[in-house]
Amino acid sequence: MTGDAPTHYSYRLSEEENLFRFYFSIFERLIKKTDLPFALRADGFATDDQPQLTAIRDALANLLIHSDYFSPVKPRIRVFIDRIEFLNPNSLPKDLESIIREDFTMPRNPIVTKIFRVIKLAENAGSGIDKMINGWKAYYENVPAISGGIDYYKITFPLVKGTGVSEKTSEKIILLIKENPSISAKEIAEKLGVSPRAIEMQIAKLKKKNIIIRIGPAKSGQWAVVDK
Repeated sequence: MTGDAPTHYSYRLSEEENLFRFYFSIFERLIKKTDLPFALRADGFATDDQPQLTAIRDALANLLIHSDYFSPVKPRIRVFIDRIEFLNPNSLPKDLESIIREDFTMPRNPIVTKIFRVIKLAENAGSGIDKMINGWKAYYENVPAISGGIDYYKITFPLVKGTGVSEKTSEKIILLIKENPSISAKEIAEKLGVSPRAIEMQIAKLKKKNIIIRIGPAKSGQWAVVDK
């Protein structure tokens, strides 16, 4: 036999009987592949409350909670240069639109679900899919792709930032500031239906481009749109 065999994996975790040890081992690997800008909380410590991190955390918990461990198809996570794929050997209980609209969940493994909820690794209500979608979109400006069949479903998180969404969001922020110069990032987030963190990042970009400026102190000041 001549030539080298193609490399299928550059890193692969071995099977682990302890589900929680497995969870944290995988999560540690995934956060290294996710874009996580350094940010400080008001108390001076680094924050881990970032929407893209929440999306990945929920996707991993969802995979372990809803997998069919008796299926010949094993739950699988694959990391590529441009995406992360979660493959679950279990079909969705309803169509995706109904799950999101009704915040519906039907855990395949209720005992695992209960334990994950007790230690705050899973939602107490709902499927968590909306947090995956909104969290990823808030940072990467791209919506995860969800596909599947009668015996599996797959969630794909693109690792490349989208185009167009950022500009549209920025335009809406500018309009809201013009209407109400005292508006807060939280109020903008509520009006636009995105996370406050995403709005803060958009505002930071607008300030850097000198499109908007802050006049006065953080709490009692106002925004102003720079006329050019």
